[in-house]
Amino acid sequence: MKTLREILLEIQKILDTSNMVEIPLQKFKASGYQIEFNWVKNGNIGDVFYMKKKQVYRIQISASERCGNYDKAYCIVIPVSTVSQNSTEMIKIRNIPTTRIIRNKLDKTGVKNKNNSIKI
Repeated sequence: MKTLREILLEIQKILDTSNMVEIPLQKFKASGYQIEFNWVKNGNIGDVFYMKKKQVYRIQISASERCGNYDKAYCIVIPVSTVSQNSTEMIKIRNIPTTRIIRNKLDKTGVKNKNNSIKI
């Protein structure tokens, strides 16, 4: 098992080989990484997102693109169970809060919710 730091170093080496998106994507697929086109929130290349409910790490490997109201980017998806947990690692991992948008929902007083969102 590799640590998250070792995986990030390996990914950074592949990203440094070319400025084009297609070449690193092919190299990641050849290395056995699972690549998905996922939504990202204010992310840059190399950012690590921890998805608590899915129990996976998402590592962004391309610049984000606007798709409707959200930004999407190619990400490498790594299950938490395949990563060696090392408590001394200091890597910036972004926790994505889960929010559910409920439109025109009345609160307990009978007034519409101003920001139209409820945090779970």
